[in-house]
Amino acid sequence: MTQLRFGRSLAAMRGDGVKAKALRSTFWSVFGVFGQNGMRLLSNIVLTRLLFPEAFGLMALVQVFIVALQTFSDIGIQTSIMQSKRGDDPNFLNTAWTLQIIRGFVLWLAACALAWPAAQIYDQPELLLLLPVTALSIIGQGFRPTRAAQASRHLAIGRLTMIQIFVQFVTLVLTGLLAWWWHSVWALAVSQVISTSIGNVMTRLYIPGHPNRLQWERQSVREIIGFGKFIFLSTIATFLISMSDRAILGAYVDVTTFGIYSIALAFGTLPVFVVQAIGSKVLFPLYRIKSPMESEETRRKIFRASRVVSAFGIGIAVVLAFTGDWLVRVLYDARYALAGPMMILFAVNSIPTNVLIGTQSVLLSHGDSRRHFYLTAAQAILQTGLLFLAIHLFGVAGGILAPGLAILLTYPLRARLISHYRAWDPLNDIVGLAVGFLLTSLACALHWDEIVKLFP
Repeated sequence: MTQLRFGRSLAAMRGDGVKAKALRSTFWSVFGVFGQNGMRLLSNIVLTRLLFPEAFGLMALVQVFIVALQTFSDIGIQTSIMQSKRGDDPNFLNTAWTLQIIRGFVLWLAACALAWPAAQIYDQPELLLLLPVTALSIIGQGFRPTRAAQASRHLAIGRLTMIQIFVQFVTLVLTGLLAWWWHSVWALAVSQVISTSIGNVMTRLYIPGHPNRLQWERQSVREIIGFGKFIFLSTIATFLISMSDRAILGAYVDVTTFGIYSIALAFGTLPVFVVQAIGSKVLFPLYRIKSPMESEETRRKIFRASRVVSAFGIGIAVVLAFTGDWLVRVLYDARYALAGPMMILFAVNSIPTNVLIGTQSVLLSHGDSRRHFYLTAAQAILQTGLLFLAIHLFGVAGGILAPGLAILLTYPLRARLISHYRAWDPLNDIVGLAVGFLLTSLACALHWDEIVKLFP
């Protein structure tokens, strides 16, 4: 019986139909997230024995500024390629690639300009050189071939996933060797720059698609900028959603505690990484190909796929909530003990994202960047305010849980916006949130003696 079901599953993944492509992309998305995070876990275990928590804290601060620069200047180039009708047009792809390169150099210059203020704000002189050097990776990302976005557009991400895992492995080895040699935060910075270049070369060599060259087609620029104007505004909000906890918490706690926080964050957010990978590489193209507005049957099928993704994310969060503290005690030394209860709270915080992941792809897949901006802006404003209040009152614990609360508070707006595309699934939302919070709350109760250490 088991063999029969397995055979049917394999058969369903064959062919060129939408269902087969979606199943294959789901498999590769999950495989890629677990493969890359497995490499990251192994890397962290090794590096925590070669470096001090302060090194991870410094790199976490650097990432705050790099991500800020990237998100504040994002005009949706990759998303434009994935959703545009001209997403396979060589002229469109060349223009998108040219825009990427220009943006990369501009952002690197901005990083150089921000280095001194960053060093003063966080009282960390090392940032004066560390930020410009690490930001060289942004230039590298600008040269990333558009073939990667084309692969995601067509739900053909198998080879791309293998390249990403290979690059992660090379980065692991390189970072470990540099950390053993230098015993310095520079091992993390230099390896990040090199890994970006390796990824570009591998994508160019092994992913089929259009070979990019410099080109400036006004029609393509107008389309990208026209679609991306609300994306640009949304990315400011996206930064506040994804990085405001680190930006604010970094000013409240010492660099050692911040380093431990970054370790916990890397694995405590694994459920979110998984569902977001599936959302961007499977659900987004699926909504583009088959809109819920087409028919009731299409709507049911998309809801079914979204519910499976949500359930999978909730399951990972629950496992992490019950095992996070134990994993930290087994894998890390006593200096990182606080990462255990942090991981439990990260699992709780991930539940709203896991449940509502299906709705995150709806608006942009329909080209509705305006409504997407309204939603992300509302969530960002709420989250930023909640973070200041929660960190002040509840310390690190408040900083971890505030983002999830912001998602819940914006739920009525989310439901209203996606209802325009008949994509609201209240049954999934109510059941998923209830089950997810119930199970992760049990884990919190079991580990409460450790969790209270995160409060002031």
